[in-house]
Amino acid sequence: MKRAVLGVVAAIMLAACASAEKAGDRAAAVGDWKSAYSAYRQAVANDPDDAELKAKYEQAREAALQDSQKRAQTCAQVNDWNCALSESDFALSIDGGNADLAAFRVRAATRVAMGTLDGAAEQARSGHFPEAVDEMQRATQLSQAPEVKGRAEEVRRLIVTNGKARADGFRQERNLIAANGLAQLVAGLDGSLAGWAQGINAEYEQWATVEYERLAREGDAARQQHDWALAQERYREALNLRQGGRAAPAEEYVRLVGEGERQLVNRDWNRAADAYRGALRSGQDDGYASQQLERVEPRPYRVAVRSLLVSPVRPDGNAWVGVTSPLFARLAERMAQMAERRGMSDVVMDMAMALPMENQPRVRVEVLLPDGTRLTTPPKKGIYTGFESEFVIVGNGFDETPLTFQVFIEDGRGPELLGSVDVPVREVVSQRNVALKSRTVLGLKLAAANGEGRAPGSMQGMARVEPMPPPGSPPPPGHATSPVP
Repeated sequence: MKRAVLGVVAAIMLAACASAEKAGDRAAAVGDWKSAYSAYRQAVANDPDDAELKAKYEQAREAALQDSQKRAQTCAQVNDWNCALSESDFALSIDGGNADLAAFRVRAATRVAMGTLDGAAEQARSGHFPEAVDEMQRATQLSQAPEVKGRAEEVRRLIVTNGKARADGFRQERNLIAANGLAQLVAGLDGSLAGWAQGINAEYEQWATVEYERLAREGDAARQQHDWALAQERYREALNLRQGGRAAPAEEYVRLVGEGERQLVNRDWNRAADAYRGALRSGQDDGYASQQLERVEPRPYRVAVRSLLVSPVRPDGNAWVGVTSPLFARLAERMAQMAERRGMSDVVMDMAMALPMENQPRVRVEVLLPDGTRLTTPPKKGIYTGFESEFVIVGNGFDETPLTFQVFIEDGRGPELLGSVDVPVREVVSQRNVALKSRTVLGLKLAAANGEGRAPGSMQGMARVEPMPPPGSPPPPGHATSPVP
């Protein structure tokens, strides 16, 4: 096993070496000696015993050194000292002991530093004080030449003088954020101004305390209106003045609740639930996040079909089954009027069961689930009838996916659609008890309960509706279903 691993490592190194050598060959062919030098150096590091490769490396090294020196001189002749400095740095990376190169590099660095200090002075005169300080510091890091140190001192005094005047102006304008920031910057360059800067800082801290609370209260007001974006903006503005305090956990809470709301729009229930759980962990919840979490978290629910009341007559006024006698017509009309006024009351149900038996159809309820599965109750006889049928779905209080319930009459001629009603999943699982109706379905009562411990897709007192047979096959005597559990 150890030999095999060593063999793999060797193969990888050889492949890397070959790749680097090819890159060097391509660069050398077009006279790009810097790239050739870098590639051959990598190749030699991978295979230090290859004499031919080492010869290529030495040739590229010498050519790259000469090329960089020439370019450095050319850049210096046209006063492009940044270019001269860059080329001399590269040349010294090849030949670090070259005294002439080192001296040239000092000269180039000094010229670049002086130009940078001129830029810093211009920044200070333009009121860009942080940028001026950055350029001044960069210049003094590049060169410690006496002329650089002298010019840097002039720039420092310019930044201090102009910066102090501008900070006092901000102070008079009551722009204490800008005044304090600039005062601390200036005092960092001139210790004699520490007392002045401390005075501005004390004013800033007093103002920031009041402003922090004002912004936090605006955040509280926006939060009460469930304007999560505005609340987060105000809390963040407060935290920009001062870290910590009561705005910190409040900002975390509204940010996470806002994320939960965005994921609701995306119908990403799991991410929404994670966001609301995070909001709860902030310790800031006033009940909203916990309520949203309860509604959004997908969980199994048992949905039971409890009872069904259908119109006693067809839209044309005739009975669904049997002879439409005058007695039946009067009873059916009274029952329909009573159902319109009182819904599925005990009186209406008693009237439905009192209709002649020959006019009581055999009905069943078929449900189309969101995944395309069709389930059916067993057929039962009656204008009003109860069921002991239920199925298990996964849902939440925001799911707009519809459940479609269709009522069929079963007789010897096959199923006949009596009516259909739809209801979104969220309404069933949120209200727990739902009564649906349409023109011919006067009342379909459903009840939902927690389905923990029950597998989604399981059922009781229902059967799966099997697909219809292919065209040309003998039609079944109705819906072919699996046995009702």
